[in-house]
Amino acid sequence: MSQIQQLRKDSTSAATAAFWERLDARVAPYNLLSHPFYQAWSKGELTREDLREYAAEYYHHVSAFPTYLSALHAQLPDGELRRNVLRNLLDEEGIDAPDGRAHSDLWMDFARGMGADAGEVAGRDLLPETKALIASFRAAAQAEPVAALAAMYAYESRVPEIARTKAEGLKQHYGAEGATARYFTLHQTADVHHAQVWRGLMETELAARPEAAEGALTAAETAAQALWTALDGIERERMERRS
Repeated sequence: MSQIQQLRKDSTSAATAAFWERLDARVAPYNLLSHPFYQAWSKGELTREDLREYAAEYYHHVSAFPTYLSALHAQLPDGELRRNVLRNLLDEEGIDAPDGRAHSDLWMDFARGMGADAGEVAGRDLLPETKALIASFRAAAQAEPVAALAAMYAYESRVPEIARTKAEGLKQHYGAEGATARYFTLHQTADVHHAQVWRGLMETELAARPEAAEGALTAAETAAQALWTALDGIERERMERRS
């Protein structure tokens, strides 16, 4: 490798590291594990009704996630990026899973374990914050590819730690294991891989179009904020039930 090539490689590595530092800083204020609702979950302060209402509400984002991926897949040209998005979509839909069950089905198991009726969950009148969350991700999926990838990364990169904390809380405070907690035990590992894939794809896209970095940072922050705000709505409803 020539000196010029080495300098270019070093410059690219530095720019990539700086990008990830900036992204982490942009999404840090919306660390969901510090949200009052998840704090109450970890402390065992939620009632089963609280968990049931949360499960029924958030199901609609979980079940819509494959449609975000499908919309992103549909807008991409033929190539490895499109195929990687498809692989994630197939995983979400349970196509390659041994039991063939979609992740939304596993979430419904959680809802049922908390006493929810599947029909009532599906027909639920959603909170404004949840509707806004779904609309935000639908819009992100239609954005330029690197911005769409950043939004998906902002979500899936945080899921493993959150899922682990939720599973621990369910077992310790609510005696919920097995099928009820399966969604969370699965996502302690599944989304580690997904996040790594998104990260690699973003780096490839940014290497080709470094000017897209600002849009990607904004998309990641917007997604993180929408997820936080959705929990705000759920927490508000919880507080209203207690009053």
